[in-house]
Amino acid sequence: MQIIVRDNNVDQALRALKKKLQR
Repeated sequence: MQIIVRDNNVDQALRALKKKLQR
């Protein structure tokens, strides 16, 4: 379960970074 949560966190972080880069 912890791994899944970590994966989700990583996905969200990557999404935020992509949004920042696109901006």
